[in-house]
This record gives sequence, C-alpha cells and structure tokens, in this order.
Amino acid sequence: KISDGAFYDCTSLASITIPDGVTEIGESAFYGCASLTSITLPDGVTEIGEYAFYGCASLTSITIPDGVTEIGEEAFRKCTSLASITIPDGVKKIGDCAFSGCKKLKIHGPKGSYAETYAKENNIPFEAE
Repeated sequence: KISDGAFYDCTSLASITIPDGVTEIGESAFYGCASLTSITLPDGVTEIGEYAFYGCASLTSITIPDGVTEIGEEAFRKCTSLASITIPDGVKKIGDCAFSGCKKLKIHGPKGSYAETYAKENNIPFEAE
C-alpha cells in the first residue's frame, strides 16, 4: 500500500513508477504533487483512495489498472492538465467529484461500461476503445 498522505504536497515530485505488489493507493497519497507529470500504476492495484491525486496539476494522462473496481471521491480533482484517463470495465464505482476541475479530460474505456455511463452523466467526453 502507498499509505495515506505518503507523498502529500511533494511539489517537486515529477514522476513515479509504483512497484508490483502494491495493491492500494491510499487516501491523499499524492495530494498536491503539482509537478507530477507521469505515474505508472501496476496491474495489482485494486483501490484508488479518496483525494489520491487531488491537485496533481501537471498530470496529463493515466491508465487505471484492470483490477481496480472503485475510484475514490475527489481522486483526481483539480488535475487541471489531465486530458486522458483510461478506465477499465472492472471499475463499478467512481466517487463524487472524482474529476471535478479536469476541464480538458476525455475518458477512454469499453463501450457500454460504467465509465461510459459515468462520463455521460457528468458531461465528460468519452471514447470507446
């Protein structure tokens, strides 16, 4: 697990590759990491906590691993440069305001998936893959 608040407000952190074996990104784990442009999540991740990437203003894209079933509340809020997120079919819940303030965002995912429904309900562009 990447613990709650582990990299909280690490404003100079530019990129990170989470190692295999990590299954959970804790609450506020990367909150306020404004310089974070790149993050690679391993396939074993199953949970993305609330506020996990809140305020990562330089993050431009991310692919959610297949094992994730839920994206926490406000997980990507104020990621103002986030233009692309790929959400797999296994995600069945996306928390409130998960992408609030992500004005450039386009969600990518399987046609007919929860991600597509979420995108339509929240007026976020969606592209089926």
